Amino acid sequence: MLGSRTKGQKMRILAVDDDENIRDLLSEAVSARTSHTLVTAPSGPEAVRILAKSKTPFDCFLLDIQMPIMDGITLASKIRKIKAYARTPIIMLTAMSQKKYIDAAFSAGATDYVTKPFDFLELFSRISVAGKLVHEQQRVTDSSSEMSTLKRDLIYNTALSLNEPVEITDVTQVIGYVAFENYIMQLSRGKLLRSSVFAVKLSGVEKVFNHVNSIAFRHMLSDVSGEIMSVLADNDAMATYRGNGVFLCLMPRRNGFSNQKFEVELNSRLEFSPPLHIEGIRIRACAGETYSMRTLTRAGALFSLQKAGASVELREKAQSDVLSVLRKGMRVHRRSGFQNEMERRAYEVLLQDAIREEDPAENAPIFG
Repeated sequence: MLGSRTKGQKMRILAVDDDENIRDLLSEAVSARTSHTLVTAPSGPEAVRILAKSKTPFDCFLLDIQMPIMDGITLASKIRKIKAYARTPIIMLTAMSQKKYIDAAFSAGATDYVTKPFDFLELFSRISVAGKLVHEQQRVTDSSSEMSTLKRDLIYNTALSLNEPVEITDVTQVIGYVAFENYIMQLSRGKLLRSSVFAVKLSGVEKVFNHVNSIAFRHMLSDVSGEIMSVLADNDAMATYRGNGVFLCLMPRRNGFSNQKFEVELNSRLEFSPPLHIEGIRIRACAGETYSMRTLTRAGALFSLQKAGASVELREKAQSDVLSVLRKGMRVHRRSGFQNEMERRAYEVLLQDAIREEDPAENAPIFG
């Protein structure tokens, strides 16, 4: 069993690198400039053995990617499968700057990514940010009695807020929000300039959140995430859940991609997905405008994320307002079943027209 951590305790870090010089530099720097404890391992298998034997948990991992026998990406995946480390910060410390390695690392569970040769001030800044996440992301793993387990679940579930990000761990290429921002910052300028971001909002998410418990809400978000990634069907796409029913999706600009078609296909999948039928509450998705990541600064990239989020909030509200007006009109007179069906179809056409008039660009391919 791993021992428990206490809030404010000095961090215990495991650094894994097959280069002895790097391990020595890290040990000297951490010892001289911080109060953290650093343990080093020369390989992935040795790191796994250290984790298996350690009675005191680690608070952060620094992993090289290119190592013999077991690379750092495989090691990150193995660490994430250990319940005690399901959300512990993992910082990749590597010379590999190609997008395929960055994508694979974050998909495997990395929280941050620092390329060699690195500046120690930058590295310590990243470690400091990781330290702030430790307490929030920590899960208690040494509960043995049923009562302590229930108490843990109660504390964990009560802490869930509708407006806060939720980390989804069981859908490939859907990562935590902090990791999503770090991922964007690690893309090369060329890759970033050729990428775009758009947001997806779940209509009526407040009703779902208030109607089900936190576990069921998390499962719902996971199911929706899976459907989003299935519709995108793009190995280079990456997504995150930002909170308040909003998902952010980053993908390469592709000719022929249409937000409107994406929205229609996603809603079709949500309509026929049994796990998403929550006691009469219909879950629908709205796709916002796409924004190019044409920026060379962190502030510019984050501003594009904010614009994508604001766009989908406005569009979802506009759709809800139009639907509300149309529904009121449908309730004025009692009609036969056939008349109601014909009227419903007519209103759907009107709704689509209203949406198109609101955003004329919606009909054109986004990634032209």
